[in-house]
Amino acid sequence: MSEDSTSPAIGADEGRPAGGLDPERRRAFLESVAAWLDETSDAEPAPAGLDPEATSNLDRIPDLFSVLAQLAALTRETQLQGRATNRLHAELSAGLERLAESVGGADTVTKRLAEARREARLDLVAELLDARDRFARGLAEARRRLLHLRGLRARLRQRPILEALVQGNGLALDRLDDTLRRLDVEEIPALGKPFDPRVMRAVEASVSDEPPGTVLEVFRAGYIADGRVLRLAEVKVAGATHPATRGSRG
Repeated sequence: MSEDSTSPAIGADEGRPAGGLDPERRRAFLESVAAWLDETSDAEPAPAGLDPEATSNLDRIPDLFSVLAQLAALTRETQLQGRATNRLHAELSAGLERLAESVGGADTVTKRLAEARREARLDLVAELLDARDRFARGLAEARRRLLHLRGLRARLRQRPILEALVQGNGLALDRLDDTLRRLDVEEIPALGKPFDPRVMRAVEASVSDEPPGTVLEVFRAGYIADGRVLRLAEVKVAGATHPATRGSRG
């Protein structure tokens, strides 16, 4: 009796699908899911203004090694750019410092111009002193020869020439000495003075009755200008007194 009561229930479920939907509804559901998947798989449009070449490579995903290599190259390039920038900054700073020094103000320019004029004047003075030495030697030689003329014929022939040389060299020396005075150049007084190594150079020593260190002769005059020694005086100094003089003094 129990078998007859359960058999109709089993027979009634034999025609229904196992999923609980009939075949028609199931087919429609599957078609809607497939259509939704097709819509989501479509690529989104590229942003406006983007290079087409860039969008063509969007589907290619680089590997980790390529990314690290590109990152290392970018880091190296950044370091090189930083060094170049630092070097350029240092060169620019040095150039600005030199420019500031060259145009450091009116006082600096004035001082440099004054120093340049002073050096130029000293160069001119050195040339004048050399010329004066030549005229002085010529005058001394002409006077020596004039003093030692012997014989009537020599006196008649050479005296006018030597006298002209003495007069010409004397006039030239006077003009040069006047120019040196206007340039504030002074001759160092040496003859008969105690030897001063700051302004003199002893080139010879001689026994003399004068006190030791006394300048006996000036071989070459020395000069000073603006407190600066232009040339040392070359002199002969007394080295010691005569023995007889020392005995008489004792």
